[in-house]
Amino acid sequence: MGDPTPPYSRYTRSGEDGPDIGLYLQAVGEDAKDWFEAQKALTRLEVSEQLGRLASNLILVAVAGLIATTALMLWFVALALWFGQLLANNALGFLLAGGLFLLIGALFFLVWRTVLRDKVTLTVINAIHGTD
Repeated sequence: MGDPTPPYSRYTRSGEDGPDIGLYLQAVGEDAKDWFEAQKALTRLEVSEQLGRLASNLILVAVAGLIATTALMLWFVALALWFGQLLANNALGFLLAGGLFLLIGALFFLVWRTVLRDKVTLTVINAIHGTD
C-alpha cells in the first residue's frame, strides 16, 4: 500500500525524524490566524444577513402601513360624507368623523401604553436576535 504519512509530518523539517517545536508553533499561529479570519468573515456574513432581513421587514411594514393609512383615511372621508348626508351638513359630518377618529386614536394610545408597547418591543428584540 505505501508508507503512511505520520500525523506530525507537517511539523517535521526535511531530513529530521521528529517534529520541530518551531514549525509546530508557526503552524499553530497560522491556523489561529486563519480561524480568526474565518470567524470575522462569518460574523460579517451573519450581520449582513440580519441587516438584510431587517431592511426587508422595514420595507414591508412601510408599504403595509402606507396602504393601511390610505385605506383608513378614505374610509374616514366616506364616513364623514355619510354623516354629512345624515345631518344635512357636510361640515358637521367631517367634525363628527374627526371626533370619532380622535376617540379611536386616544383608545389606541391607552392600549399601547398599557399592553402593546412591551409586547412589540420584545417581538422586535427577538426578531433581531433570531429567537422565537
